[in-house]
Amino acid sequence: MPAIPKPIHDAASAFDRLPGVGPRASLRYAYWLAAQPKEEIRRFTRAFENLINNVKVCAICGLWTDINGCPICGDPRRNTSQICVVSTSQDVRVIEESGSFKGQYHILGGLIDPIEGRTPDTLNITSLIRRIGEAKSDVEIILALDPDVSGDTTALYLTKQLAPFPVRISRLARGLQNGAQIEYADGTTIAGALRNRQNIESSPEF
Repeated sequence: MPAIPKPIHDAASAFDRLPGVGPRASLRYAYWLAAQPKEEIRRFTRAFENLINNVKVCAICGLWTDINGCPICGDPRRNTSQICVVSTSQDVRVIEESGSFKGQYHILGGLIDPIEGRTPDTLNITSLIRRIGEAKSDVEIILALDPDVSGDTTALYLTKQLAPFPVRISRLARGLQNGAQIEYADGTTIAGALRNRQNIESSPEF
């Protein structure tokens, strides 16, 4: 079997790091890209350079953005008394597409999963607690987290961390299937889950 050229091997190794892409698919992508016109490859390169240079995290909510701050935190029409806590920026996109939520967001950057090395100190939790402590009015925290073990663990941890604060805590109703991911839910499902969210009782112990 002929050796794989190093540039193709390196490109395949990069693709192999993408979620859901295995060694065979990554090698197929690398060969496909190598067969494209040089300008098409340069277009890919420019897109990634733009990603590196111009995408940043909103200092308030943690949303990926290409401006200072983010459009949601900077929108005076948004309800500042509601903060929807989600795992990723993709979850914000899905909820926004549902058109059912007009508050603000806080992105954790993942869910608690010790096996995968995601412990509370690796997530954007400290800034959430600080944000709530600095709030000038009562706040409702809506936990829009995946209905699986990691989501449940994270919801329990956040509920107990927020117990000292005068906040109402609710979680999306189980209109979302157990084990489902918010990122892949349709707008109708998200809208129903937001409408039927359930209050969570706070507890100072964990």
